[in-house]
Amino acid sequence: MIFKQTFWQIIGKIITSISTFIILGIIARNYHEAGAGIFTLVLTYLTMFNLLVDFGFNAHVLRKGQWQWNKLFGTRILWSLVLVILAISTLFFWPFANAEFKVAVVFGSLAVVGSAVFITCNLIFQSKLRYDFSVLSSGTGTLIGLLFYILLSSKNYPVAYLLLAHSISWLSIALFSLILVKKYLSKLLPSFDYQYTQSLFKDSWPLAATLALNVVYFRVDSFLLASLKGISEVGIYNVSYSIFQSALVLPTFIMNAYYPLMLKSFAKIKIMAIFLAGLSLAGSLLTWIWAPILISVLTGGKGFEGSIQSLQILSLSFPAFFLSSLLMWFFLAKGMYKKMLVIYFFGLVINLGLNSILIQSYSFYGASYVTVISEYLILIMQIFVLRGILHP
Repeated sequence: MIFKQTFWQIIGKIITSISTFIILGIIARNYHEAGAGIFTLVLTYLTMFNLLVDFGFNAHVLRKGQWQWNKLFGTRILWSLVLVILAISTLFFWPFANAEFKVAVVFGSLAVVGSAVFITCNLIFQSKLRYDFSVLSSGTGTLIGLLFYILLSSKNYPVAYLLLAHSISWLSIALFSLILVKKYLSKLLPSFDYQYTQSLFKDSWPLAATLALNVVYFRVDSFLLASLKGISEVGIYNVSYSIFQSALVLPTFIMNAYYPLMLKSFAKIKIMAIFLAGLSLAGSLLTWIWAPILISVLTGGKGFEGSIQSLQILSLSFPAFFLSSLLMWFFLAKGMYKKMLVIYFFGLVINLGLNSILIQSYSFYGASYVTVISEYLILIMQIFVLRGILHP
């Protein structure tokens, strides 16, 4: 069952990854390092809000074993609109946010609402173990977005306008996910219940705070790099990070399928840990070998040579990322939200400190090494907490 659900998610990721790489190739070849820097930095910025729109609601209600989908839908729609307002209104406080960056964020911000709809529908897909529906909706919406990226870039629109395709893609994903979720629900309209929303936020805030810290922890390096070194350096780094990040969804997919089973029994968790460790080591080796080819094919080999070494460095962190994903879901299943919050708070502090020092001297190479160091520290802290639980 885990294999089947993971298989569907991998198929979906293959579709989205190919689409992402085509888009990155278009940007890198037509808009060069500076254009790639603006584009990837805006996507990084918006992705933070896309992830925050979850707020840990899905994992929380799955663990509880009961939910009121229409009320959850209403809560998440309202929350997504709040995040859109925050995404746009806080632009004035970022030192790297030039006029082009601001326009791009405005054009791409509706993707947050689309993400909110998709994540809420995904609760049904996950609980019913129907990730084929999730893949169908996300894959179709992604391909529609790709067509708009190709159309807009062929007309030589500025980079900022390409973010319209980003919003169209996510809104299409939302539409198709609603069509498919109707198989399980008779009523799709959101319901707005203040008491339900208040209770949900109250119960989920430690998990949401952990998620927020995790989001910042993962991508704060891009914003520091933009502030300290410039947009072109961000473009070189984010090209390598985009490939690296595509591989990181694999443990997420596996855990998405395993989590409902984990809630019933922890009997196979050691087998899962061994499997993830072996898979991650193979991923590190293959990425190190293939990095020159991947970067050359993606960018045309001009101006992005630094992306090769950056990707090789980042690949060293695969074992830590894969195993920490398993332990994070274990803590979720146990309801240990506050312990996760403490771990990722310290991880963020260490990450910020190291990035502030190493980016100054080593630019995106420093950011790559900090990613590796930070993730192994997160894993070590998780193991210490786990040992305290198992051997108090």
